[in-house]
Amino acid sequence: MIRTFVAMEIPRMAGLDELLEGLRKSGSKLSVPRGENIHVTLKFLGDVQEEEASRILGAIAEVADDFNSFEAKVKGTGAFPAERNPRVLWVGIEDGGSMSRIADAVDERLSGMGFERERRAFTPHVTVARVKSPSGLDSAIGVLREYDDREFGSFTVSDIRLKKSTLTPSGSIYEDLGVVPLKPRDTPRK
Repeated sequence: MIRTFVAMEIPRMAGLDELLEGLRKSGSKLSVPRGENIHVTLKFLGDVQEEEASRILGAIAEVADDFNSFEAKVKGTGAFPAERNPRVLWVGIEDGGSMSRIADAVDERLSGMGFERERRAFTPHVTVARVKSPSGLDSAIGVLREYDDREFGSFTVSDIRLKKSTLTPSGSIYEDLGVVPLKPRDTPRK
C-alpha cells in the first residue's frame, strides 16, 4: 500500500519561504512543510494498492484532456476552519476557478473508481502549517497576518500530479508517481 494524493505543484517563491521560516520560528506548535514540498492538494486518496496507481493516472489523464494550462497567483493567507481555532494555516490561490473545476472533475472521475466524494467544496490553497497544539498559537497567527494581503507571485499550472507521500519523523517525503500534462493554453477545449 502507498499513501497517495492528487496535486498541482507550486514553484518555490522567496516570500513563501520567508513565511514558512517565520512560522517555524514563531514558537507555536506547528508542522510546517519544507519549501520543496509546497503544493495544492486536489484530492487526498489515502492508502492505495501500488498497482492501482496506473488506473488512477489514467483517470487523471482523462480529466487533464478536458483542461488547458492556466495562470495562477499565490496571494493572501488564512486559517481553516477559522482563525480563532485553526487546524490548518494556508496561503490562497487566485486562478479564476480553474483549480476548482479540475478538482471537481478529478473528484467525480475518481468517485467512479470507488474513492469517496469530497464533502466540502474545494478551496484552492497551499497548506503552510498544521496546528499540533493551540497553546502559543497567537505568535503564528501574528506571522500569518503579516502576509494577509501579500502577493507571493504568479505561475503557470501545466500539469496534474499523482504523488506518493511517505511519512517520516522529520516530515513527509513526496515523490511523483506520474505527471499528466494539461493541454497548452491555446489548444481548443473539447
